[in-house]
Amino acid sequence: MERDVDKPDDSGDTLNDKHSPHVSVKQGPPRLGAGNDISLRAVAPVHVAVRDIAVKVDVSPSGPAAALQALAATKGAAQDADAEAAKARDLKPILHNVSADMPSGSLTAIIGGSGSGKTTLLNVMSNRMHGRRLHVTGGTLFNGHDVLGDLSAISAYVMQTDVLQPTLTVRETLRFAAGLRLPSWMPKEEKNKRADDILLKMGLKDCADNLIGGELVKGISGGEKRRVTIAVQILTDPRVLLLDEPTSGLDAFTATSIVDVLRGLAEEGRTLILTIHQSRSDLFQHFGNILLLARGGFPVYAGPGKDMLPHFAAQGYVCPRSTNPADFALDLITVDLQHESKEAASRATVRNLIDSWTNNNEKPSNAATTAHRRPSSTTQQQHTATPAELGSLARSTTPFHVAYPLLVRRAALNIRRQPPLISARIMQVVGLGGILALFFAPLGRDYYSVQNRVGFLQEIPSIYFVGMLQNVAAYPPERDVFAREHDDGAYGVEAFFATYASVEVPFEIVTSLVFAVLAVLAVGLPRSVELFFLMAFNCFCIVSCGESLGIMFNTLFEHTGFAVNVTSVFLSVAQIMAGIMSIDMPAFLKDMNYLSPIKYVVANLAPYSLDGVKFTCTEGQRLASGRCPIETGEEVLRLYALESGDARLNVLWLGVCAVVYRLLAYALLKARSERWSLRWWRGE
Repeated sequence: MERDVDKPDDSGDTLNDKHSPHVSVKQGPPRLGAGNDISLRAVAPVHVAVRDIAVKVDVSPSGPAAALQALAATKGAAQDADAEAAKARDLKPILHNVSADMPSGSLTAIIGGSGSGKTTLLNVMSNRMHGRRLHVTGGTLFNGHDVLGDLSAISAYVMQTDVLQPTLTVRETLRFAAGLRLPSWMPKEEKNKRADDILLKMGLKDCADNLIGGELVKGISGGEKRRVTIAVQILTDPRVLLLDEPTSGLDAFTATSIVDVLRGLAEEGRTLILTIHQSRSDLFQHFGNILLLARGGFPVYAGPGKDMLPHFAAQGYVCPRSTNPADFALDLITVDLQHESKEAASRATVRNLIDSWTNNNEKPSNAATTAHRRPSSTTQQQHTATPAELGSLARSTTPFHVAYPLLVRRAALNIRRQPPLISARIMQVVGLGGILALFFAPLGRDYYSVQNRVGFLQEIPSIYFVGMLQNVAAYPPERDVFAREHDDGAYGVEAFFATYASVEVPFEIVTSLVFAVLAVLAVGLPRSVELFFLMAFNCFCIVSCGESLGIMFNTLFEHTGFAVNVTSVFLSVAQIMAGIMSIDMPAFLKDMNYLSPIKYVVANLAPYSLDGVKFTCTEGQRLASGRCPIETGEEVLRLYALESGDARLNVLWLGVCAVVYRLLAYALLKARSERWSLRWWRGE
């Protein structure tokens, strides 16, 4: 790409105005949304700098503990001063005024041990550090300027864990990702071509048609999964790529191949910033810039990789020959807690290195800042994106009408390749219906069958649990994929929620109809079309409500086991309060029971199941008057207080519950996804 760049004068920075007379652009830079082509190679450089980034987390008690402390506190100036001091003590620093320049065209490695704040720094740089208990100061500059708001247009973030659909092939994964992430104006053929080009670029040709794999499905290797994750992120041609420990858990050969791929991406003009816990010597030499962090988030060195060892040598710490520089640096900034005799000396060394760096780099020099904000002489022949151009790259979320069909196709493919998941969705409701049929069929008309009929109606709401269990089998993996893709700005909550319902509802309709066949025909309830469809409707609504509760609790709690425990308690209480169990409840529990869909199931099925039924009894069961204790279904309804209310109205309220529960599940997922509430989901 040919460009004529005149040398700027000293009176101003040409990056402040893309119409500056000092820059004559013969051909516009390749940029997202600028035309019908997205360059796979040449990208306009974006120089990144972090300036005085500090992060503190509030570790003070919250909830009831905080309220008790507030009640115990007394007013007064002295008490206020103590409160301020306590507040300061409760702010735990996890990053201390980190400043560094990260130029384009090279790999910048953030090196440090566990607890040094590497991932925290990446989260701050990508604008993903949120929460009322987090206090973040300082900032990240792109070409010397702040870029407010969404950074997904110019950057991508490869997290440490790979979250991929295990039942898709590598090629399918990239093609679906291209359809969801690339602009909607691009033709499908062009998106697929770009996905295939990235597949070749990342060296995934040999495994292109292999399944990703997971715990239950054999698939590609860990290194190949890491490449797929990186490939997904570079589909949009980001100018800045952040990677959290991309070589973690990989063998030496695979780690080297990953770094080679990253070097190739950097040589195209991108800014690559990665965290690494420990590096081999042959990998270390590829890192153009190093940011070294000690435990607690203290910067110890930030600059060119080749200057790190001379910097330490000037402090009196010389790296022995044939020693891995990365190992030497990590040993130097690590406190030895295993040997008591060495602990004091190592602490003194670390403190000396921190103080030395802090004292010499309290304020970035004007020269350094200018060098960061203006392209160097070696890069002046490349176009450097101006703030105006960075703003023009703002990428909107894929619209619903584009994302929804793609997500439905992907979900259908996913479930088709998982027969156990299909069995879980079909056999639980059908299996429960079969078990109930074995226990209760055929229902008689003698005195003892009265209890059987009422018991059967009381057991029907137990499919509430089935809905929750179906959700546990399918929702958590889908939730994790959605959370990652939504954070990347691929699509919205509405598209995901509609997709999940589109896959779930057909199974619920089919299984509800089969359950109705078993309940009405096999068990022996009155055989009418009205009761058949009423039974199917009740089954569908209860399973749907169970699914909705599963969505709510699995959205609130990331740990599936904990979510199941909480949901089970909730459902058990609802089951106890339903039907004949709720005759003598306290008034406040009866009022709460109106919120439970199970209340309406027995209330609307009982009249249809018992009206007009005549019961017989043996001579020994007759009363002194010669009558049977219970002769009609209406007497049963009065006995169990089920005759009150309009059955059709109960059917209506059951349908309302199903809709309201699903809307609440959507609202909760929306709130979590948009970060409208507490940030403890996904560790934030």
